[in-house]
Amino acid sequence: MTAAAALAAMIVPQVGAQTRRHHENSVTRQLHLTRAIEETYTHRWEIGGGGGFLRFEPGPLLRRDNQIDWAMSGAYYLTPAYGIVAEVSGHDGDVKLNNALPGGPNIGSVHPLVTEYTFMAGPQWRFYRSEKYAISGHVMGGYAMGNFDGGSKGIAAPLLGMWPTGNAFAASAGVDLDYNFYPNLALRVEPLYLYTHFGSANQNNKGLNLELVYRFGRIK
Repeated sequence: MTAAAALAAMIVPQVGAQTRRHHENSVTRQLHLTRAIEETYTHRWEIGGGGGFLRFEPGPLLRRDNQIDWAMSGAYYLTPAYGIVAEVSGHDGDVKLNNALPGGPNIGSVHPLVTEYTFMAGPQWRFYRSEKYAISGHVMGGYAMGNFDGGSKGIAAPLLGMWPTGNAFAASAGVDLDYNFYPNLALRVEPLYLYTHFGSANQNNKGLNLELVYRFGRIK
C-alpha cells in the first residue's frame, strides 16, 4: 500500500500537468484562430479580378456558345458578413451559325463575334468564415451592352438569328468560394448565373470565373 501510494503521488501530478498543458495549448490555438479570422474578415474593402467562361445564348435560333469572360469587382463591407459589391464584366465569343436559317440569307462562312459588357451592383453576404476558407453569396442588377453585328459582313444580326445590338437589363447571382493565402489575399472560384434581356427576350446564361481578391482597410 505504501508503494502504491508513492506511485500514485508520482503519477497524479504528471497527469495533472499534462492536462493543464493540453488545455493551455487548446486555448492558445483557439486564440490564434480567433485572431486570424478577425484579421482576415475585418477588412473594409475587397477588390478582385480574373476571368473564365460563360455559356451564352446569342439568339433564339442558335445554340449556346462558349464565351471568354473577364470581370473586375469591388466590395465595401459594412460588417464582416454584409457588404455591397459592384462589378464590371465583359464576354465575347464567335457564334456558330446554321447556313440556312428560316427566312434568312445563305450566310456562307460568316462567323459573327458577339460581345457583351455588364455593369451591376448589389448586396453581398459572407455566410461562412474560417481561417482558410470563406463562402459568400451575392445578387446584382444593372444593365448590359451587347454588340451582335461584329464580323457579320454587313448582315443585320436579327437576319442571322441573333439578338439585335443594343442595351438591356442584366442581373446576376453567384457564390464566391475563397481560399485565403494570407489574411489580405485570396483565390476565388465563382460559379455564376447571368440573366440578360436582349431583344425583349430572356437569356439565362451560366459560367465560372477564377479570380484573385485583395483586401485592405479596416471596419471600425
